[in-house]
Amino acid sequence: LGDQAYKGYPESFAFFGQGYVWWVFSFELALFLVAALICWFVLHRTSFGRRVFAIGNNPVACQFSGVRVDRIKFILFCLTGLMSGIASVLITSRLGSTRPSIAQGYELEAITMVVLGGVSILGGAGSILGVVLAAFIMGLVTFGLGLLNVPGIVMSIFIGLLLIIVIALPIVWRRLREGRFA
Repeated sequence: LGDQAYKGYPESFAFFGQGYVWWVFSFELALFLVAALICWFVLHRTSFGRRVFAIGNNPVACQFSGVRVDRIKFILFCLTGLMSGIASVLITSRLGSTRPSIAQGYELEAITMVVLGGVSILGGAGSILGVVLAAFIMGLVTFGLGLLNVPGIVMSIFIGLLLIIVIALPIVWRRLREGRFA
């Protein structure tokens, strides 16, 4: 495509990004909630999910415990690719066109949502419910800033500051509690 955009999608393709389920919920929201429910079940109610958390805590110990760490990491990368593909179909359907830089800069928002949701950067801790709540909070914040006509660069700065605060606050709090900060 180069720097061009592709717009030749059929009208029925717009349902994925602009359609409604039961005339109330957007298809994107319904799909997000179904995916979150499936991910919650897999991560919190199956042995695969327990292995994922264990690998996040200590992959070497898991390797020596008989867990096939490389296989589970491969499966997780495949699932990440699947979710990225679904997200790209949804955003393409919402916008009605495709260009190479369509989601450039969304990485900061995604990382902020995950960290704000309580997922540890080092791995091994977190919950789907926290990430879902953080996604709704981030959606409300960005929607509210958009209503206030805040420019995109200022919104990115605000989200970056939010990420720094969410990462730094627990560290500072722990050091203050232990008396090692002074």
